[in-house]
Amino acid sequence: MKKLLLFILIFSAIPIVVNAQERVYKRGVKISHPVCYASGKVEKARIPPPKDFLLKSGENATSNIDVTYIGFTEEAKKAFAYAVSIWEGLIESDMPIRMKAVWSSSLDRNVLGSCGPETYYTDFKDIPVEGRYYPVAIAEKIAKQELNGESRYDMVANFNKNIEWYFGIDMECPDDKYDFVSVVLHEITHGLGFTGFFDVDDNLGYYGFYEYGDATSFDELVHDSVSRQLVNTSFYDNLSTGLKTVLESSNLVAKSPVASKRNNGNYPSLYAPGSFDSGSSVYHLNDATYPFGNDNSLMTHAVGKAEAIHDPGPLSLGIMDDIGWRNIFIRFEPPKDIEEIKPISFDIFLESDYEIDSRTLKVIYSTDGFTSHTDTLLLGAAETGGYYNAFIIPESGIDSISYYIQAGDVMGRLKTAPTSAPKKFYSVNIGPDNEKPVISHTLPAYFLLRGLPMSITVQANDNFGIDTVYVEYSINGVEQLPFGLSKDANNYYSGVFTADIATLSDGDKVEYVIFAQDSSAAQNSSRLPLAEERFNFTIQEIFDPVSSYSNDYNQVNSDFVLSDFSVYTATDFANGALHSAHPYTSPEDDNKEFNFTTFLKYPIILKEEGTMSFDEVVLVEPGEAFSKYGDDDFWDYVIVEGSKDHGETWKEITDGYDSGAETLWKVSYNADIVDQVSQTAGTSEMFFNREIDLFEKDNFAVGDTVLIRFRIYSDPYASGWGWAIDNLIIQQPTATSNKTLAGGKVKVYPNPFNNSIMIDMDTFDKTTDIQIEVYDMFGREVHSQLQKDVFGGLKESIDLAHLNKGMFLIKISENGKTLLSKKLVKN
Repeated sequence: MKKLLLFILIFSAIPIVVNAQERVYKRGVKISHPVCYASGKVEKARIPPPKDFLLKSGENATSNIDVTYIGFTEEAKKAFAYAVSIWEGLIESDMPIRMKAVWSSSLDRNVLGSCGPETYYTDFKDIPVEGRYYPVAIAEKIAKQELNGESRYDMVANFNKNIEWYFGIDMECPDDKYDFVSVVLHEITHGLGFTGFFDVDDNLGYYGFYEYGDATSFDELVHDSVSRQLVNTSFYDNLSTGLKTVLESSNLVAKSPVASKRNNGNYPSLYAPGSFDSGSSVYHLNDATYPFGNDNSLMTHAVGKAEAIHDPGPLSLGIMDDIGWRNIFIRFEPPKDIEEIKPISFDIFLESDYEIDSRTLKVIYSTDGFTSHTDTLLLGAAETGGYYNAFIIPESGIDSISYYIQAGDVMGRLKTAPTSAPKKFYSVNIGPDNEKPVISHTLPAYFLLRGLPMSITVQANDNFGIDTVYVEYSINGVEQLPFGLSKDANNYYSGVFTADIATLSDGDKVEYVIFAQDSSAAQNSSRLPLAEERFNFTIQEIFDPVSSYSNDYNQVNSDFVLSDFSVYTATDFANGALHSAHPYTSPEDDNKEFNFTTFLKYPIILKEEGTMSFDEVVLVEPGEAFSKYGDDDFWDYVIVEGSKDHGETWKEITDGYDSGAETLWKVSYNADIVDQVSQTAGTSEMFFNREIDLFEKDNFAVGDTVLIRFRIYSDPYASGWGWAIDNLIIQQPTATSNKTLAGGKVKVYPNPFNNSIMIDMDTFDKTTDIQIEVYDMFGREVHSQLQKDVFGGLKESIDLAHLNKGMFLIKISENGKTLLSKKLVKN
């Protein structure tokens, strides 16, 4: 779960009373997504899509926006897809941009829609401005990797289904309707980054995300009327009345070089009304400057009836360029230190979305760390396109040269490497070397035999350069032939173990050491790990497929890959079970995640009506009330997954779930939390049985051969005891679940309910005591009753009229044994 800024503590001295079952976590500020208001006025306008889009007929998209529609009509989807196709031709990205769009009935009636990034990232590869946060779609484009993964969206939008929409794409929107394509274009612009962290509360202006002072690439552009940057604390303190005043000054601009170039040197005027509106202020263009009919009116804060604008406009596109959609990248490998005076060469490769301005290409250097001396080398074009170089011969007596690189484009944008130069800079040292190479390496937990070579990758760095990297290793204590590693890129070295993998077997142990030697006269060398230690991993083998499997974990065997789990008898458990680490850990860094896994090495051949069942205790961080698997606030979870390609890729067998799946688990998890870690330990009394349909998610079919794994997902900051699994049965006849009365039935209805529910249980063949308990979503008991000496059946009406609307959990037990635990919804 995300951090919680100390906002309450800063703004209030009032004591806070927290109910015993409620918790306070560190968590990121909830960033309000910008909204688009309905002006209520007829503002007839017709602005067609960009010319390039019309000429290409939308066929040559340079990005892919993949939309998941929730509740939309087919008519609305077609208009939405048309708007998406316009934006797909205006931005470039090699990464898919995943968007969740909800056809909502809960937005205010004057709100047409809302949208924003699902999250933000900083300090990723090639970040344009260090320390700033970038919307996930921009961050993924620049880093060229899916930082959010495939399971999370990059932007989330809601559109008001109660609006009188015009779904045509011809811009012929009538006077009594709102043009849907225009509003979708508007909201996608926000989702792609036209937003940020400025807000006002309790008469103070502020900006922040995980910490106060965090700002987005858009916030970096925001300046006042005399060109003072709002995130520069030399001008405006964060959490100040001064910042509130300027945010409500009606006089803010986006200092976007690209937009200025397209606007006769004038910066775009931003919407900054006299009363701050978290849904509109700052992150829209000024309506007064760009009224309806203006080429730049799409991104004003309100849309009128009959207003059809199918082009974001040159100023909005210029801002989008400057928040990260078009960039200059300075690529170069810093020259190594030298032991004697000789020419130092600076070889640069530039990637730019706009033409480079050669007048800006410089190496700015200093011989005293920029204390008092600064000089400049001009970078000249090399024979190969995109490459530039310069060189310097150090003067005698100079022991270090500090420097940074500068490059700009024809749109007036200037970039440096490092990005925060001259506060940060590179250095070349001159003189004898006694520094050893630095080796880093991620130890594999195991090597899975599946016909692929047994490879290794390490990173080795040295101020003089690496001469050699090699590996010494043994298998089951027998020394093997050492082998060298070849340099790939970015100081990574890789190679393949020399052993014939056909001779390896399940359980073999590989031990190894990595050595690196630099290219200095001293030939400094390093060893990893240090001293006499060795890295080690085991060989794991996938066994022959089976049609059924069972395990009570009372004996340790090699059936599972146990890198993150163990089989043993834990405290307060009667016998062996499959256990995660207790407690499992969580990342202490924003936007990081851990995954702890174990998988069965016997692939299962799926049969018709195939199921699996197991007893389990799940004490992992529960999501927020009413959240479900896949939601942003469904925090940690456990999940069962399958693979048809020997573990290369995994798909859900069932949805993930957390300790909220059973009342006992959730109440236990919340009962004792210290520093965000639940102290409650699992016991055998907490076991519940789970039965899973192996075809529940339609990811697998009869006849598939599937590996099955168990995984804990852990997000930042909060964690608990973890997961225990026992009595695993796959595609074998099972005893009746402990959630059902032997030979009987348990029914709870209606659901949802208004004032009362009916409990219907029958065909008991013995006298029994029935306990009925109802809990709210905080785990507080709101109803309890005991029916003693029940025989033959029970039909009981439970009056819950006193409860407020919302979600509840009912738990029904027989003689202390849980029979049923399910969610109820009161209307």
